Amino acid sequence: MENYIKRNLSPLITIFLLLQPILDLLTGICIHFFQINITIGIIFRMIFLLCICLIALFIYKKKKLVIPYSIIGLYCILYLIGIVMIKNNIGLFKEIQNLVKTIYFPILLITLYSLKEEVKINSLTLLIALYTYIFLIFIPLLFGIGYKTYAITKDGTLGFFHSANEISGIISILTPIALVALYNTKKYLLKVIIAIIYIIVILSMGTKTPLLTLCLVVGFGMMYYWLDSIFKKKYKQVVISFIVLIVGVGSLLVFLPKTNFYKNIETHLNFLGLHNISDVLKDEKAFDHFIFSQRLTFLHNKALIYKEANPYQKLFGIGYMKKDKEIKAIEMDYFDIYYSHGLIGFLIFFSITLYVLYKTFEEGQKLSYKRYMYIVSFFLVILLSFFTGHIITSPSVSIFVIIIITSISKKQYQTVLVTDSNKEISAIKEIQEDYIKQLENLQYKITKIQIDEENDSFLNKIWLQLLNNHNYDYSLCLTSYNKNCNELTLSASDHPLLF
Repeated sequence: MENYIKRNLSPLITIFLLLQPILDLLTGICIHFFQINITIGIIFRMIFLLCICLIALFIYKKKKLVIPYSIIGLYCILYLIGIVMIKNNIGLFKEIQNLVKTIYFPILLITLYSLKEEVKINSLTLLIALYTYIFLIFIPLLFGIGYKTYAITKDGTLGFFHSANEISGIISILTPIALVALYNTKKYLLKVIIAIIYIIVILSMGTKTPLLTLCLVVGFGMMYYWLDSIFKKKYKQVVISFIVLIVGVGSLLVFLPKTNFYKNIETHLNFLGLHNISDVLKDEKAFDHFIFSQRLTFLHNKALIYKEANPYQKLFGIGYMKKDKEIKAIEMDYFDIYYSHGLIGFLIFFSITLYVLYKTFEEGQKLSYKRYMYIVSFFLVILLSFFTGHIITSPSVSIFVIIIITSISKKQYQTVLVTDSNKEISAIKEIQEDYIKQLENLQYKITKIQIDEENDSFLNKIWLQLLNNHNYDYSLCLTSYNKNCNELTLSASDHPLLF
């Protein structure tokens, strides 16, 4: 069992990540159709958290994790004591539910960070997860079915998902990762189709976050591309990309007035009695309502509740309930954590987070395009956690945040996919094995798969195509399998591979 888990930990986590859109879909159905508060999503995510903690402790012997686990566990006990003693058990179930959602991020973060070299999650996995979300909104949109993003007034569709903030957050922070994967493929028609579907979906959702995020991501991406092209003296590429950008922006501006995004801007301005967006900056209440969706008001109200709380609650948190009513969340993660979990809870949460971030950026690494876009994604996490919330306090979103952080922290090795047919050609097997060892000595990361040439199935072709096109810096073909392979020259040798 132990060897099986070690061999298959990365695939198992990959499968779990790919299941996230399905879990969120089932969560939406549970809430809307059955009015069930305990959803399939949170159950599966808690089981995953428990399993990965046990794997880290008992299979990989990460004994140092006992310290943060114990600190978080002790805090949870003290937090719940406060709920029981001060609030007389009122809303205890809701308090426990929100406590679990909040501590999910620091526990899983420190655990997966300790396993970062054992767990290999590539950008293709995140791309597939992103476009599963996209298509689960796009398909209901085509048939005019699904839930509305907003209960009243504004327009927008969310497929069968429940939380607009969480789905918007996921789409937003995974957008830079999508550009990494699309950048590596030369199938331009596929790029265009995917980009069009993506834009249709984010404009149909009606929320501001995904579109504004896309503008930021494209801006950061183009800056890197232009500077890299100028450094390599590829001025033609700069001109072409600039023209494509202008055409894309122009097309978006023409199409924008017909979208839910634009209609919601107009609806919001009309509700506030304003004529244009510039008027928003002239009125404090309008600014809070339009830009922050009243989050500054919610912040003020929750701060007053915290101010009136006793010293124990100020240390361990006022929680999420006041008498028999739920306290309105600020939807600005940093403030929600501080007020709901007090000074002690806030310090524990961000001590773990800052420790991992410090270790992540401690060693300088070469700034490749892939690493650059992962950092852009992390920058979006910081930004959106402040402005929109539901990023590091929601398990459905925070699991992607953690994968992004641990991906940044990994050392950047050159990766090689070795494809080998299952035919035994003993005369060259020893030469092959020797060459692979030579690659490993040069610190290449090797992944070897066997291809059944006689079983020319559709899945077999797709699997190899995905691996070759997106996951690896180079591909190496052994024996007689020669499809979709690139020649690799060793950096420490003048001799190319002869296979």
